[in-house]
Order: sequence, then C-alpha cells, then structure tokens
Amino acid sequence: MQSRPLLLASLLVLGSFAVAPAQTHAQAPAQAPTQVQSQDATLGQRLFDVMSRNNPEVLPGRRVNHAKGAVYTGSFTASPDAATLSIAPHLQGQPVPMVIRFSLAGGVIAVPDKSVPVHGMAMSFQLPDGRSTDLMCINVPVFVSPTPEEFIAFNEAAQASPPGSPAPTALQRFIGSHPAAQRFLAALKPMPQSFGTESYFAIHAFRLTNAAGETRNIRWRIVPEAGYAARSAEEAVASPPNALFDELEARTKAGPVAFRLEAQIGEAGDPTNDPTIAWPEERRVVNLGRILVTGEVPNTAEAEKPIGFLAGKELPGLARGDDPFFAARDAVYALAFARRH
Repeated sequence: MQSRPLLLASLLVLGSFAVAPAQTHAQAPAQAPTQVQSQDATLGQRLFDVMSRNNPEVLPGRRVNHAKGAVYTGSFTASPDAATLSIAPHLQGQPVPMVIRFSLAGGVIAVPDKSVPVHGMAMSFQLPDGRSTDLMCINVPVFVSPTPEEFIAFNEAAQASPPGSPAPTALQRFIGSHPAAQRFLAALKPMPQSFGTESYFAIHAFRLTNAAGETRNIRWRIVPEAGYAARSAEEAVASPPNALFDELEARTKAGPVAFRLEAQIGEAGDPTNDPTIAWPEERRVVNLGRILVTGEVPNTAEAEKPIGFLAGKELPGLARGDDPFFAARDAVYALAFARRH
C-alpha cells in the first residue's frame, strides 16, 4: 500500500486554506471568521498542525492543502425548480457571477496531476449586494472520517507509515479497522479526461428553506454536462505533469464548460452529521441550475492568493447542517488566515 497517495487523498475535507472570503466584484477586504469557540479553536490548531506535517514545506502565501490549483470566472443561472426549494438569492433565477477554483488535494504545488486522485471544485456565488455563499466540493461522494478527531488520527497513522515501513503499517491497521476509510478509498476513481468530465460533491448536509417555510435536508452535487469520462491507465501514466490544468484551460478557450448544480433531497433517517455515509441513490434529485466555467483568471498563481472559500456561509433560505466538521473548518480557517496573511 502506497501511503503518500492515500495521504493526499485524505486531505481534502478542509478544502482551501485561504480563509479570506472570496473577493466580490466590489473587492471587499478579506476578513477572518470570528466567534470561534475555544474548544473548536483547540481542535482547529490540531487539525492545522497535523496537515502542516504532511508537507515538505509551507510556502508563504500558499495553501497548506489544495496548494496546486487554478482560478476561473463563471456564472450560475438557477432553474425554476430552485426557487421552490429555497429563498436564497442565488436560487431565484437571475444570473450570478462566480469565482471557481479547481485543485488537487495536498500541499505540494509541483505534484503531477496523475498522482493525486482527489480533486476539488470550490466556488463562490457573488451576489449583487456584496454578499456571497460558497460551495467546497470534492470528486468523491463520501469522506474518509466521520469526525475531525478521527481525521486527525488518520493523518497521524499515515505519517507513521513512511515508505519501507514493515507491514502491517499504522495506516494499514487504521484502514483495516475503520469501514469509513475503506468506503472512501473504494470510491476513488481513475484520472479523468478533464476537470470538466467528473462530478463533485459537497460532502456535508445543508438545509434549504422555501417561501412556504418548508425546510429540507439536502446534499449538493455538481454534475458535468459533458458526462463522466476517464483516462485509460496507459493514458494516465503518459500524461504530462499539468495535464488536467492544461486541458481545462484549452477546453474553456473553446467555449464555456457547463455543469448542473443538483440537490439530493434527504428523507427521514438519512444521516446529516456524518459525511462518510452516502444517501441512497434513489433519493429525489432536483436540478437547481447551470454553472458555466468561462475562463481562467490571468496570472492565476498570484490572483488566487487573496481568494478563499468558506464551507458554511449561510444566507436566508440556506443553512449549514449539524455536521461537526463545520465548526472545525471555521476554526482552521480562522487560524490559517493569520498564517497566510
């Protein structure tokens, strides 16, 4: 078992470590999250530290996790069905500009695209009044750990299993005794043809409330209109180091890359506080609208430094669920903001 790919695959849940809210078209100044409880702050420190130890170095101004990425402009237009589920402003049908970042899990900028099976698609919906709400998604429908504490233990097991460690390694023992980690690894897919030909999932549950006051638990999905397409093993091995980023840049120059924003509707008994358990596929899925990725931001490596995404930003009609990872993410972002700026 190769510990480094598994470790990289594990790192995505806390997403982009630029904790400044994504810049709006008004260029509002970045601010760190506030009102982090002391217990959550301690947990945030532990999470930040364990992920920092995964990296050979932390570059100034760069993310501890999802270090390799590219920022794109885009837009979202909600479907008529979206307003039946929520009064959230971006779900009412008017086109909304977006900031979108595609990325690879882990803290190494120079990592070859073919080496990292977990990819991120983080996005900010920019509202006319200067507010925004974000989604942070990965290309796996479940996560590796149900709680922040177990996520720390997973990373510690990986760090205790360097190449050449005698079997069974600490990581092998951890995976063997944790079914959630086994489900996560089983869900990893081959290298895609493009960032634009794979689906992404916001692994936490959220709550949508409509004009009638009806609240539903949902999970977000981002589905490519081009359909899912993977590279063969031979194509993946032969791919250049920046294959996915180069492909997406070329693809958007030929025209917008389209995705559907979908909501999977939860039913009674579907867990809302455990990101390692997928809801049944027969649950109703509502098409909420169309995302268009239109072009890469010039000089993206510099442009992305002040940009960040927050997993639990709420709006009228849109609330975070009861997943304990939300508070943990708030705490890590508050800490990381000070470190990056």
